[in-house]
Amino acid sequence: MRVLRIAIPALAIGLVGAIQTVYFDRGFVPGDAFTYLAAGERLNAGHLLYALSPGDRLVDLKPPFWTVPLLSPPPIAVLFRPLALLPDDLGPYVWWAFCVASLVGTTLVMMRRRPILIGLAVIALSIPLVYDIGVGNLNSLLISGIVGTWYLLTRGRETTAGALIAAMTALKLTPVVLAWWLITQRRWSAVRAFAVAGLVLLVLSVVGAGLSAHLEYLGIIRTTSAAGTSDLSLAGLARSIGVDPALAGQLPTGALLLGLVAVWFLRERPGVAYAVAVLTMLLGSPVVNINWFTVVLAALAPAVWPMPQGTLAKIAPSSSTYARSQPAASSRIANGPSESSTTTTATSHDASRDSQSSRPTITAS
Repeated sequence: MRVLRIAIPALAIGLVGAIQTVYFDRGFVPGDAFTYLAAGERLNAGHLLYALSPGDRLVDLKPPFWTVPLLSPPPIAVLFRPLALLPDDLGPYVWWAFCVASLVGTTLVMMRRRPILIGLAVIALSIPLVYDIGVGNLNSLLISGIVGTWYLLTRGRETTAGALIAAMTALKLTPVVLAWWLITQRRWSAVRAFAVAGLVLLVLSVVGAGLSAHLEYLGIIRTTSAAGTSDLSLAGLARSIGVDPALAGQLPTGALLLGLVAVWFLRERPGVAYAVAVLTMLLGSPVVNINWFTVVLAALAPAVWPMPQGTLAKIAPSSSTYARSQPAASSRIANGPSESSTTTTATSHDASRDSQSSRPTITAS
């Protein structure tokens, strides 16, 4: 076993490094980071966020899957406004370095605690990890955020965890599933922190991008959910095997609803429910690229840091759970007389000792 604890992580790191070397033959260009940069530049120039104006940096489009230059909510563009002011396109590379450090650091910390499990997961997810490292997508930060949220919860830091979920939801809507997990676990301090932090982030986003951009994004969500599902989403995979496109397009929404129900039914097993919530983020998303499969790694966080007994949510037990925790009625009846007699005996002994101690003491003169 000791050999495996060393060999499997070494193999995983070596495999990712080898594939990454081949991947970088195309050059060191974090494509998604430049998409975010272009969004920040459009806001700085006073242009529309979800449309290209003359003079804007060109962004790849892929009709009919997406026909707008940004699929993320406005906060990511607001976040890139200061980065867009850096000279020589330095902003995307600062972002990229932060994303890579976040993803690699999180993976290594998890691997140190569970080397075999995480090592095998990295081997299985080597291609998505390589792509995630290469493109500078915000998914890298989400992986760290999901893992960090679970770690905070295991340490009882619910307010910080709720605020972190709000920040992730602001950048990419799917982490809102984790807020549902908080509700099912009755972690109300975390839910309040999520609501307050979410409101603050919304105000900042409206100030930075304008109200019209947020209203327009609501339409983009509807379009993406209907006709803009990507090839690697459940809808796209279903279409590839001949499922009717109209039916296939409903699969991500169906998976999202089933995932939310599953999180509710598994609420008495917080770790399993959290993992299901994370997987629901993947399966319920209409837009899935190959790098988004790295979220499976974050779903293993409960296996790396089990929830301590003292921080479990105070979930109201079901009637069956309550019944199992109570002694049988016949047992209580049988124990009643013996407990009563024991108490009576103890009381009589105490009274005897008290009466003896109260007698006057006769001493020899």
